[in-house]
Amino acid sequence: MGTYPSFAFTPEDDAVIIWAAGQIYRVPLAKNAQGEHVAAGEPQAIPFAAHIEKRLAETRTAKTDIKSVETADIQRVYAFHELRSDPKGEKVVFQASGATYVQKVEGGGAHQAQKVPTLHPNAPYFSPSFVPGEKDLVVHARWSDVNFTTFELADLASGAAYEFTGLPLGRYYSPVLCGCSGSKRRIAFIKTGGDYLTGDVVATAGEGLYLGEVTLPSGSQKSIEIKNVHFIPSEIDGDDALHTQLQFVDKNKKLLVQSSQRAFVIDLSGEYKHTTLAKGEMSVELAVPPTSGSSMKGKTGVAIVDFFQVYYAPSVAADDAVWSKPAKATKGLMRLSVDGGHSITWSGDGTKLFWFLGESYLVWRS
Repeated sequence: MGTYPSFAFTPEDDAVIIWAAGQIYRVPLAKNAQGEHVAAGEPQAIPFAAHIEKRLAETRTAKTDIKSVETADIQRVYAFHELRSDPKGEKVVFQASGATYVQKVEGGGAHQAQKVPTLHPNAPYFSPSFVPGEKDLVVHARWSDVNFTTFELADLASGAAYEFTGLPLGRYYSPVLCGCSGSKRRIAFIKTGGDYLTGDVVATAGEGLYLGEVTLPSGSQKSIEIKNVHFIPSEIDGDDALHTQLQFVDKNKKLLVQSSQRAFVIDLSGEYKHTTLAKGEMSVELAVPPTSGSSMKGKTGVAIVDFFQVYYAPSVAADDAVWSKPAKATKGLMRLSVDGGHSITWSGDGTKLFWFLGESYLVWRS
C-alpha cells in the first residue's frame, strides 16, 4: 500500500476516492447513528489508463574491491578539518582522519605534509595549534575511550613528544598556549559535557573555559604538568566547541574566542569582561584577524562561512551581524571562495586567511 495516499470526497459525499497500491479506489460511505461517515462496503478499483514515459540513464558499474581499499596499509584521506596557521602564515597545521599534520605554505613549489610526532601512533588526535614564539612546537589533543582527552606537545624538529599531566578525566578541546617570553606559559582549553559519540554520563560536570600554567620542556623530561588549573566564567558554548578557536592576544592578558556566530575577547586580568568584536547572522564559522583582539577599537574585518561559501567584510561594527543574504548582505561583503570552503582561520599577523576545499587549502591575502 502507498505510504501517503491522496484522497478526496465525491460531490454527493457518499464515497471517498483514494489512491493506494498503484490504483485508484472508490470507498463507499454511510452515516452511523452519531452522524459520522464510516466505510459502507469493500473498496472498488476505478479503471483508468495513463501514458507514462521514463528515460533511464545507463547504469554505471565499477569493479572496486572495497575490502582491499579499506584494509590497505596506505589510504588516501579526503576529509581535512581544524586548519590553523602559525603567526606569520608560513605553515599550517590541521587534522585529517584522526591524525595531525603540518605543512609549509611559503617558499614556492609543493611541500609534503609532515605528520606531527605523537606518543600513541594508533590513537586519534585533534585540535592542533602552533605554540607562539616556538616555530617547531605544536600542541594537540589525543582521545581514548578509557582515559578520554589528553594533551600532547610535539617538537617537529627533534620528533619528541610530551604528555601533559594534571588534567581531571574529561573531554577537552582547543588547547592553546600564550605567546609569552620564556618557558613559563599559560594554557587555555575548553571542556564539554559530552555528546552521543563520547558519552554523556561520566565526567560531564564543569563544562566551559579553563586556564592553567605550564613550563615548556627542557632536557630529558617526558611529561609536562599543568598547574593551577581553574575555571573561567565565560560565554563559550560547549556545544559549539568543534567550531570554536581560542587564541591568546596581548601575550597572556586577553583571550580571543571565535565561535560559529560570534567573536569576542575575554579580559583575563580581573573580572573576565567580555567584549564582542563581530557577529554572524547565519554563519556556521566566523573569524576575525587576531590583531583585532589586541586593539578592540572601532570596526574590524570579518570572515565567515555562510551557505558553504567563504565571505569577507572589510569593515564591520561589533553590533552589525554579518550576512550574505542577497539584498540584505553586509555592506562591502565579498565572496572569496569559488566552489565552497570551510575551516577558516587567520594567520597570527592577520594578513592571510586560510580555508579548506576538499583536499586543498587556499589562502587569501588581505
